[in-house]
Amino acid sequence: MHFSNWQNKFTLLWLIVLSVIAIALGTAWLKKEIHIQTNIFALLPESSQDPRLERAQQYVSQQLNDKVFVVLDAQDDAALAKATTALQQRVAESDLWQPLHVQLDSDKFAQVLYQHRAGLLTRDDQKLLQQQDYAALTEQSLLQIMSPGMPVTAALLQQDPLLLFPRYAMGLAGLQSHPDLALEDGFATIRDEQGISRLLVLELKNSPYNIEYQQQTSAWIQQLDTQLRQMQVKPHWTGTLLFAQFGTTSAEKEISTIGLGSSFGILLLVWFGFRSIRPMLTEMVAVGTGCLVAFAITHWVFGEIHLMTLVFGASLVGVCVDFSFYFMAMQSQHRHIHGFAVLKPLLPSLFMGLMTTLVAYIFLSFTPFPGFKQIAVFSMVGLAAAWITSVLLLPRLPALNAEPAIRSLSFIGQARTFVQARTALHYGLIAAIVVVAGSSLMLLQSNDDIRNLQSMDQSLKQEDQYVRERFMQQQSSEYFVVHGKTAAELEHNEQQLIQKLQRLQSEGALDAFQALGQWLPSIQQQQHNLQLLQGIPAQALQDYAVALQLNPADVLAWQKQLPQQPLLRPSEMAGHPLAFLQISPTERLVLLQNVHHVAALEQLNSAQVQLLRPVNQLSELFQQHRIQAQWLLFFAVLTLTLGLGIIYGIKSILPLVLPVTLALISTFAVQAWFEVEINLFSIMGTFLIIGIGVDYAIFYRHGHDHPQVVGMALFLCMMSTLLGFGLLSFSQTYAIHCFGLTVLLGVIFSFIYATLFTSSDAKHVVLQQYQPKKLRD
Repeated sequence: MHFSNWQNKFTLLWLIVLSVIAIALGTAWLKKEIHIQTNIFALLPESSQDPRLERAQQYVSQQLNDKVFVVLDAQDDAALAKATTALQQRVAESDLWQPLHVQLDSDKFAQVLYQHRAGLLTRDDQKLLQQQDYAALTEQSLLQIMSPGMPVTAALLQQDPLLLFPRYAMGLAGLQSHPDLALEDGFATIRDEQGISRLLVLELKNSPYNIEYQQQTSAWIQQLDTQLRQMQVKPHWTGTLLFAQFGTTSAEKEISTIGLGSSFGILLLVWFGFRSIRPMLTEMVAVGTGCLVAFAITHWVFGEIHLMTLVFGASLVGVCVDFSFYFMAMQSQHRHIHGFAVLKPLLPSLFMGLMTTLVAYIFLSFTPFPGFKQIAVFSMVGLAAAWITSVLLLPRLPALNAEPAIRSLSFIGQARTFVQARTALHYGLIAAIVVVAGSSLMLLQSNDDIRNLQSMDQSLKQEDQYVRERFMQQQSSEYFVVHGKTAAELEHNEQQLIQKLQRLQSEGALDAFQALGQWLPSIQQQQHNLQLLQGIPAQALQDYAVALQLNPADVLAWQKQLPQQPLLRPSEMAGHPLAFLQISPTERLVLLQNVHHVAALEQLNSAQVQLLRPVNQLSELFQQHRIQAQWLLFFAVLTLTLGLGIIYGIKSILPLVLPVTLALISTFAVQAWFEVEINLFSIMGTFLIIGIGVDYAIFYRHGHDHPQVVGMALFLCMMSTLLGFGLLSFSQTYAIHCFGLTVLLGVIFSFIYATLFTSSDAKHVVLQQYQPKKLRD
């Protein structure tokens, strides 16, 4: 009675806690203070590198993430013009996008260049001036005037008598990566044998990971897509927004699939086990309260909750029912005893089962991955809350009938008795598993490619590939970050890098690169060019003027006024598509295309010029943390071993730890046989296996007086876990698939090995005094 009184007080307190949490969450939801994160890369730790490089990496990511690229394919100019106008109008009418501007006003940009032409020279002209080969320089100008394709006016000859700027402008045209690319109506347009294609870039007004924004833009894109196709124009869309939207949609589908699938499966399972759907309802209450408390605490601790955390949270039903099944199976054998009287002697094993699982999650929280820390916190809080709800709720309900299930699953107990009664077979099986599975681990392969983290729709991937091939010429994820203490030093460092990259490009190390310095010579270089032009002898200019029948005084006046001419500065390049390469006055980017020899590019690294390879660097980070997680796994097993030794005695360590150890070895052996590559998520799945596997061993250890009942209860536990976590192995996201597959195999092996190899503790009798005579016999 005293126990019951305390239970009533705890129940009241627990109901108050749940009510407060529910009210707080409801209020926060109405105030829109609940933030659900969908960016899959938010799961990753921040890389520990130079703060300048981190800023550059964030800058590049922001530039890409905030844009949606659309390519319009048309068969004729009329359709293309109509589609372009329609898209511009739709963008202007919508509040989802920033105003759509032309990529480059070529006339305005040409005018800017012409106004600042004084210091702009081609490399060939610079070389001739440095060699003081003025005859060759003027000869080039004469040939240019006689060229039929070069319109030369009297005004041009007066302002640029040597025709230096037209040659410079022609050199800029050669920087285009695509020979058929031209600016039409301010947008990049390609005309070739494939037809006519035009690239338009839309800028987002919100985060691409905002779920509501994703839904709004998705509907907008679908409507516009239909409208464009009716105009006989085929649009191709790509961008972070579309990939994030697919990730959100697929995750939501997986949440509903996992939740529905596991719920339906467990409904059948509990009916089989107890001939009633009541356990399903009580488990829904337990899981619901667990997820409610876990959601609130996790959101409070981290300020947000990741969608991936909710995917795993939906699978909590596969773990917390273990304790309930064990209790209800025991209660079914003692219907004449009050529920709390049955619960009291079971509490130690139920509590230890919870603790072993929580210990595994505690070690999971030691990983530097924010996502795993969040999942660990959610799981620990959710499991503890669900456990408390089950312990306070289930004993109040009448016992159920588990006899039919116990009889149906009697073969489990028979197999256990058969193996444990034969010492040679018992140890022979253990030795065979160790040898076969242990040797297979040598075949295990790992894959730490960070791109496996993102679920990928094949059609989206094809669209992205098309846009890249058509307009971006396979832009690589690698790029250089160039620094300088001053703007002049920055320009100097960039020009040196450009020269080295041009050499590597000629050697085939990469196909092309894009740098602001290709279009914008440094101020120092422009000033040097002016000095070279001022160094031209007056006689050479006079001879040139006579040959062209120009007024020599005008040509000499042009040379004299050169120092007063304005130079081209970064501010004048603000309208250029490559202006974003200027991160700050002392930082610039150099983008690379189709890198073939990374080692050659890495040799260009210096204190002021650094090659960044975000995908590769994150993959290497992924690998490092996978190795770290493997050590955490070792320490988790060691900690559990020591803890179990302290609680149950040294002789109990091997029976309790051996089954889960063999299960881990067997799990990775099977993956090695089927050439399944493991990653960090595979290792994370093992933490769950440890908690569950040790639970099974503890329940068998404590169930000496109820072997058939324990076998039936743990079979139901194993099946419920498979329904909860095993369904994750069907996820489209490779990382979740690996987690689910590891848990699927690990739980099956843990159950089999705990059943066969965990010996009972004859001294430990749970309910001997209440045990029916037929079971004692």
